[in-house]
Amino acid sequence: MSFQLSQRWFHQIIILQMLVAWAQGSKKDLFEELWGLGKSASKQSGRRVLSHDLTMDEIFNYWQKMYGRWPSATFEQYLAEYRQRVDGAGRSWGTPKTDEELLDIYYFLRNRTQVPHAPGWTPERDKCGPVCHLYGTCNQELGICGCPRGRKGPDCATPVRTSCQEYCLYDDECHRIIREWCINECNGRGTCVGGVCHCYPGYFGADCSLSIDYDGGQGGRGPGATVLLAGLGYTDNPRGPRIYMYEFPPEMNLWGQLWVDRPLNVILWERFMSLGLREVDPAKADYFFIPGCARRCNKWDEKFQFIIEHYGQYWNRNHGRDHIMTHPGDWGRCERSWTDTFDSFVANVTMLQHWGITVDRSTETHHALFNSCYIPNQDILIPPMCGDMYWQYENNVWHPYRRHSPILKTTLASLAGSICGWNSAEEPPCRKRYYSLGVRAALWQLRDTPGFQIAKRVPNIGQSMAESEFCFAPTGAGYGKRNVISVTLGCMPVIISDHVTQPYEPFLNWNEFGVWIPESDVKDTEVILRGLTPQQKAEKMEKLYCAARHLSFTTVYGGLFEGDTGEFDAVATLVHILRTRKRHPGVPDHKLMEVDPEFADLMACKHHNSTTAATDIDETPARPPTPPLPLAGITSKVQTTIDDEAYPQRTVTTAHWIKDANGKEAGQRDSSGGDMVAQASPPPRQLCLFNGDVVLYADHEVPEPSDITIKRDMRPGQCMPRNGNRPSGFPPGGSIMCPPTGPITKQKYRLPRELVHTTHHCVNHPPLLTGLRVINGAAARWSPGQPIIHTLPTLPTKDSVLLAANFNTSTQLPAGLLALRPV
Repeated sequence: MSFQLSQRWFHQIIILQMLVAWAQGSKKDLFEELWGLGKSASKQSGRRVLSHDLTMDEIFNYWQKMYGRWPSATFEQYLAEYRQRVDGAGRSWGTPKTDEELLDIYYFLRNRTQVPHAPGWTPERDKCGPVCHLYGTCNQELGICGCPRGRKGPDCATPVRTSCQEYCLYDDECHRIIREWCINECNGRGTCVGGVCHCYPGYFGADCSLSIDYDGGQGGRGPGATVLLAGLGYTDNPRGPRIYMYEFPPEMNLWGQLWVDRPLNVILWERFMSLGLREVDPAKADYFFIPGCARRCNKWDEKFQFIIEHYGQYWNRNHGRDHIMTHPGDWGRCERSWTDTFDSFVANVTMLQHWGITVDRSTETHHALFNSCYIPNQDILIPPMCGDMYWQYENNVWHPYRRHSPILKTTLASLAGSICGWNSAEEPPCRKRYYSLGVRAALWQLRDTPGFQIAKRVPNIGQSMAESEFCFAPTGAGYGKRNVISVTLGCMPVIISDHVTQPYEPFLNWNEFGVWIPESDVKDTEVILRGLTPQQKAEKMEKLYCAARHLSFTTVYGGLFEGDTGEFDAVATLVHILRTRKRHPGVPDHKLMEVDPEFADLMACKHHNSTTAATDIDETPARPPTPPLPLAGITSKVQTTIDDEAYPQRTVTTAHWIKDANGKEAGQRDSSGGDMVAQASPPPRQLCLFNGDVVLYADHEVPEPSDITIKRDMRPGQCMPRNGNRPSGFPPGGSIMCPPTGPITKQKYRLPRELVHTTHHCVNHPPLLTGLRVINGAAARWSPGQPIIHTLPTLPTKDSVLLAANFNTSTQLPAGLLALRPV
């Protein structure tokens, strides 16, 4: 046990070092230039905002630029006053070392800063009394004062000794006041301290998006009702689903590390609101979203107890089945971060996770976590985000750059990566029988076979996979990412994982655009892959283009594919699944497309109200019928499982089927089945393209990076560079209609008429951005607080350039990311 714990900590340290190295290795360092902190002696010391906590001098300068805006004499007076305070306490002037020291300087600055309050709020109306707003944020619905780490009590006035390590935070990433480390950057209605929004008086919520309509004049449900982003033009998406988001006391989910390497929860947390799906009345909600990462130090038992105590009637309404929880861990539900007391609670929720095993294989693998960790028809298998791969996704076969530099498919099938364990150089026979269910070790035997590339490491895995016709997509220690990576790059995935649900299955049929081989037939892999005819492979490639759009988060990271509008991306697909389930209660997932033609069209990548698929498939004469593909349940080692009921249409490809369909000679190395696949040309693109470059964006009162700076970090058609102040590894760039600040692309495009009715889901809150609009090269500054719809007097012409701004989103981690067509 001690060895396993040591190994786990070692892995976490390695990951942290990789993220810090990435942050320090960015091309540009504009922090001092934008914030006026003075030139540092070295490039690394100038990167404090990314890899180090700020010094007291830097905190004062940052605060003055962001919030204080005091006259110079007043600023100098406050600085001298605080220096004297530090000296009097016998402390050294430098970087705050504890939560107590950080809060001391924070409260000193905050309580000398004039901040607005919510309309109608007065200290007398505050449900937490007249003191809470000075030290914390009052939940005006429940009357609970939420405190930053280091404070407690009914008004957060009581110091409490806390530590970074206690909440799974490392040194130099704990004591921060930069706004980018808070959800939605507090929507410009609060200040960020240690990852917790300290909302301006009257505003509340993890991102300060909520307030009370005290007098009934803010478009709410009447006097005393809760409103969302009051005064900013927020409008509900009439199509739904309506999602209520729990607001927990900060110690339950904000005191710890939200910015883990798998940020699914935070992205959905921000995204649901900017899509107009957030509902503030729990009685009207279709679903209930539980914020917080299911890994590391989140206090799940406390959160579950909080829900039962304060919202028990809504939990009991459907016994928790309408509650959504995310778990991006390697083993999903089986990677428990709660006690046995709440096992029955978690058993009822809809889990969004990446690990899809449905059958207990723990005895076979000698690993307790290889149990039935996924519940079909209840959970949803979300594709891994693979944010670290978007730099290499430019190699995909459908990228606009392929028009000038096409990818040549030179390899039949490839696999690159560890064979026997994560980050291990071990070769078979492997000690860990569970790793990839033994599939990687079995494929290792093909490493010297002509046409196959099986290697532990390659110089560029993105290029290697894009140049392969087929890519093996085995699992890892738990879930694997190669299924999504291969599809996104335009390589047909080869699945050899019995009883492991694949992303968005059964809505996607993985054997249609890839090859699913039973584990018992792994010995026939070469025959199966060589035995497919060029026409069969071309048909798979046509379906692969649609699957790639469902599995990639292009409205989060930026476009990847020619002709992609973003309307079918991973977030849009999830929203449609939730919407369709709500529309047809009790219908099993594998029948939803049968009973809902609109949902079936979405999964086929057909535009709304369109009768043709968006894959540009050429009409070709029908070929003679082939024998039906065998069902997976017939060929798997374990017979009669939950998969038979949940995935009755899941098929596999076997050598026997290859020979029945294509002739006895199919699969030989000299057969014609190994011809390379031609790539169809999709229609013109509409999304701006992913941009991996970094710019540090300034406050709205500080000049933005110049056009020269932005152009230097953008190629034609790209999204704006991402905000380097966001935690390392988080989604770069901006959204399609909600970018970091200012324009997201210089690419000209026609603005669809539907967009005029959907852009108001992005709300412009002035404290975060300049709000610059450029049409035909003319700049106009938007009025603070006005929704974008009010700034578009006419529909731009095809020759116009619309440069959108950031409305209710964060900078590097975009919130709303509206596609060019409504979700």
